[in-house]
Amino acid sequence: NADLALSVTMTAISTMVSSVMLPANLLLYVNAAFGASSGSDESIINHLDWPSLFISLAIVILAIGLGLFASFKVSSHRFNRFANRMGSMSGILLVVFSGVLSSLSGDKQAQIWGQPWSFYIGVSAPCLVGLFIATCAGV
Repeated sequence: NADLALSVTMTAISTMVSSVMLPANLLLYVNAAFGASSGSDESIINHLDWPSLFISLAIVILAIGLGLFASFKVSSHRFNRFANRMGSMSGILLVVFSGVLSSLSGDKQAQIWGQPWSFYIGVSAPCLVGLFIATCAGV
């Protein structure tokens, strides 16, 4: 199926581009929202955890690379099914882990259930609008 190959390629390329664009967007939006303080300790940019950001991006890029390499080296339908199941289980467990971790946090702002209604609207609106547009475009 050509759509799957296109989807994987687009995901891999966008992830590679994100290693440059994510920090660039972060700098742009932080400067636009909070103003640029050249070199002062008050700048929000000085308080960002840049190493963690780049480590997270490197882990994602490494995972995509290892997945592509494993797919290239092991051409077994059984392995593909196993890898697909493990990827799905990992995604589900990561969502559950994040929800539990944020719920157990002592910080009221970090708890997902303690947010105002506008938070839920803001988080769900892009997904719902995207689904609506995709459904309309596909019909």
